Amino acid sequence: MITVRLATLADTRRLTDIHCSLVERWERADPGGPLVETPYDKLSLYERWEHGGPWMSVETCAVHLNRLLAGSGTPLVAELNGDVRAMAEVYESHEPPPLGHNLEISVIATHRDFQGRGLGTALLDYIAQMGRLTKCERLTVSDADTPEFYIRRGFRHTHSGRGVRITPQLGRVFYQATELTSRDAAQITGWGMPLGRYRSSRQEWDRLFPQDWAAGIPELLDVATAHVKMTVTGGQHMILFARDAFQPDAGPGDVSLACWAPRSLTPQMLAAIRDWAHRSGYPRLISFMLDADLPLLGADGEITDYRQDVYERALE
Repeated sequence: MITVRLATLADTRRLTDIHCSLVERWERADPGGPLVETPYDKLSLYERWEHGGPWMSVETCAVHLNRLLAGSGTPLVAELNGDVRAMAEVYESHEPPPLGHNLEISVIATHRDFQGRGLGTALLDYIAQMGRLTKCERLTVSDADTPEFYIRRGFRHTHSGRGVRITPQLGRVFYQATELTSRDAAQITGWGMPLGRYRSSRQEWDRLFPQDWAAGIPELLDVATAHVKMTVTGGQHMILFARDAFQPDAGPGDVSLACWAPRSLTPQMLAAIRDWAHRSGYPRLISFMLDADLPLLGADGEITDYRQDVYERALE
């Protein structure tokens, strides 16, 4: 029998076991050398994190799970005959059309030894019911590992986007930039992400302040970050987050950029971002844009090899 419920901190060990079961080879990068196979217990917390994020060790999983339970997202578990064998993580976001009020499925993971038994489907059915109860318009999945799983269950491909590099440069645009101090996610309710929406706007917001989620890991804390509120000519508002880049398509000197705004990206907004980055001393910005916005990059922009597809299922 399969049952689905809200995860608790008592599930931490099981959640870590589920994600670790999906890693085929544990590796460590030797300085100046190739990746070397290394036993799990010989890896640091950061080296485990590199294999799949906070789920990969009990210590970081507990911190992340606590944040989800405190309101940033919703963690779920699926039990098979009373034992936790699968899990999911979802985030509710209020974004402008076409995404609208959505429930983003960030993770669905089933223990390697219990796949094919309907646990993922049970979690998805539960999430759909959650979405209906909260009056979400749709379920969304960004950058799905197994798109076929979602397509077979009524999802369809609706949007695509690409990684982009943006060259900082002085611009003839008037704007005011101040430090962002408030961590309240309510300030982006109804806002979208014209830049850097790898996941839903609510989930990306959770990355702004590493001290809240990095579990004391120096490699995650000791990175240069900037949190900025910006107003551009004409009353256009943005919130920017910049930090050392960790994306797969990042190169030396790249700085990752995320941008929240109540409206779509405009040439004035992009000019202000480029000017601010130039004055901040950033050599190059790397981010993500939906295909429809790519023409705004102009000749100075670069499209990387990174591609991501978004799948949706309408809720009735």
